[in-house]
Amino acid sequence: MNTTNTFNKNLIDPAMFLDSRKIEGPVLNSTFPANVSPWFLTGYTDAEGNFDIHIFSNGKALAKTGIKFRFRIAANYKDIVLLCAVKNYFNSGSISTIRKDTDVVMLEISSIEVIKNVIIPFFDNYPLKGTKYFDYVTWKNSFIDFLENKDSLESKLLLIERLKESKDNLNRNKQEFKLPMNHLENIDPNYISGFTCGDGSVSLVTGPENFNKGFGRATLVITQHVHNKLLLEAIMKYFSVGTITSVKSRPFEINYVVSNKDDLNNTIIPFFEKYPFYGLHSISFLKWSHIVKYLLKIREDKSIFDRQNKEIIVSNVRAIWLDKSTLLYNDLSLGSEGLTEKMTDLFNTPPDL
Repeated sequence: MNTTNTFNKNLIDPAMFLDSRKIEGPVLNSTFPANVSPWFLTGYTDAEGNFDIHIFSNGKALAKTGIKFRFRIAANYKDIVLLCAVKNYFNSGSISTIRKDTDVVMLEISSIEVIKNVIIPFFDNYPLKGTKYFDYVTWKNSFIDFLENKDSLESKLLLIERLKESKDNLNRNKQEFKLPMNHLENIDPNYISGFTCGDGSVSLVTGPENFNKGFGRATLVITQHVHNKLLLEAIMKYFSVGTITSVKSRPFEINYVVSNKDDLNNTIIPFFEKYPFYGLHSISFLKWSHIVKYLLKIREDKSIFDRQNKEIIVSNVRAIWLDKSTLLYNDLSLGSEGLTEKMTDLFNTPPDL
């Protein structure tokens, strides 16, 4: 949505913001590639966003009550480049300081005009797919009610009561969870990428030194509240691999899990190479995908152990997976020269970046 005539590319180290906790400098100019799909933003919002109504005392406001509608997305400060890119995509909003207790940073958009002319048209055209869809519908209808009834004392007093009721049914307090029958049909792949970027993760076991004891076990996991089971089932149906699991100790949580290396190599990795992650997940995926491919190569050709010491292979895989040198530029591309060198040493040929 947002276009700029000039852009200076800068490598961003999120650690630089920890002393002051204030987000400033070139990171604020972060931007998505020109071809980013709006559906990625919808998926990411379904994972990390929320829609809120803030009602507060204000002696200067009509009925001595202020009303603010807020669209917000939260992220760990390490993903500040992605969050700033979202801000610039919508060309609006403010970025909070980093919270000391959680290291979370927040994008907030509360401009009435931006909500009316940008945010609502966006999510009407690219609707949320999970149960957060109901939050959006309640929030949108309340916003329309607000616009129509905010300017006279009598109507505003009644409006405030309606908004309090709506607020009590948003986010964790909502009561509606049953999605329309056709809501999850034809789910866009970019939505899956954005959603996984927020609520998914790729993992690799590097603890045991013996391959037979779990070293190299790789998984893709997307975790949700049980109320979003239909969404996870739709994603599983899209991929046609994996399974839905749950853990007894967490009765309200379910997981979509893909751990078979052939499924990862033949389905999951090609998908996210075509519909890429942005932000920190793009760094994790780069390392993870190349390690998975390499471990499959070992499985197919055991003679690699004759040419390359097993302990060295284990050490190199760990070095790549635990690498912290890779950072993001403020155009969301990777500054991965050091990582590329490590992967080249392991794979003997330069990986495709």
